[in-house]
Amino acid sequence: MIYLDFQATTPVDDDVANVVDKATRELWANPSSPHMAGMRSQEAIGNARRRMSKLLGCRPHELYFTSGATEANNWAVSMVGAEPKNHIVTTTTEHKSMLDACRAFQRRGGDLTVLPVNSRGFVNPDELRRVIKPATRLVSVMAANNETGALQPIPEIAEVTRDAGVPLHTDATQAVGYVIKDFTQLPADLISFSGHKIYGPKGAGALYISERLQASSKIPSLLHGGGQEGGRRPGTENLPAILGFARALELSRVTYSSERERVKELKNEFWNLLSEQVPSVVRNSPVDSCLPNCLNIRIPGVDAGELMAAIPQIAISAGSACNSNDQQPSHVLLAMGLTADEARTSIRIGFGRATTAEEVRDAAKAISVVVSHLKVG
Repeated sequence: MIYLDFQATTPVDDDVANVVDKATRELWANPSSPHMAGMRSQEAIGNARRRMSKLLGCRPHELYFTSGATEANNWAVSMVGAEPKNHIVTTTTEHKSMLDACRAFQRRGGDLTVLPVNSRGFVNPDELRRVIKPATRLVSVMAANNETGALQPIPEIAEVTRDAGVPLHTDATQAVGYVIKDFTQLPADLISFSGHKIYGPKGAGALYISERLQASSKIPSLLHGGGQEGGRRPGTENLPAILGFARALELSRVTYSSERERVKELKNEFWNLLSEQVPSVVRNSPVDSCLPNCLNIRIPGVDAGELMAAIPQIAISAGSACNSNDQQPSHVLLAMGLTADEARTSIRIGFGRATTAEEVRDAAKAISVVVSHLKVG
């Protein structure tokens, strides 16, 4: 199999797997237990938090572990009470976990504005400035889109939210390790990210909550229960996954620059090859301000589902993995102005550490052959 779906998930790095395995076997005691074994587990979590915080340029008490970015996104929204006077602003191309959390906030009585994007998938900071109200309590704009790779202008957006005195949340799940080295590049008060997008284990994510926001606002607990994560995210910690998450982040820093350039070259090579072999192919992803490893394309007249079924040896997708069972066309592509038919002919190709130039050539060739057959049929 040629795996080209790295936006959906990444394989666990061997070094990370060893860390997880060792923690599973040696640090199995409950981190909240008062005995020596429990204290060893608690110290391991504290050490992981400190290492990650140092890498990300934040303080340990600003980093809260969750089960993943979906939970972190929901937590960010839940910090805003759903009274009618409270207002949230987000965008049409956010991850489903953010959009659904915001719609739930709206159903509970909150005021919601969903900003449109242009044909390249970008939000206009000036439009954001126009919709912010005195009652606005949160603005959420994802750093990098999981379907098209579009990189939103977070620094410009942050200027708007700072001027208005409104907290900014960004879902940086796709950006961390690829275009975001540390949080100094993301001037946000709340940042969600996850381990399994950076060759770490599933089941570990985090929400960064800035010291400034913690000092100025009462941060509500995500759940009710014990005193874990400062009492704000109770529940026995997934210690092996947290330690694997920390190791994955460390490894992503080692390969940050070289891997970013390598996958960008592979993406460009794939696009050049495919566009030569299938002249009708159209690029949905922006050429500039885009993740280096993400390419969303459409082939007019070729249904994405039929294309993928015809090349089972190549792992690609038609959009977000979270919506893989949904037969509706991508909400991201529709928001960018594509028709439903155009969205249904679109596929996403993601490149990663294991991708080789030979696989890129083989994938482009296989897709072109299938396209010619499907068009003839």
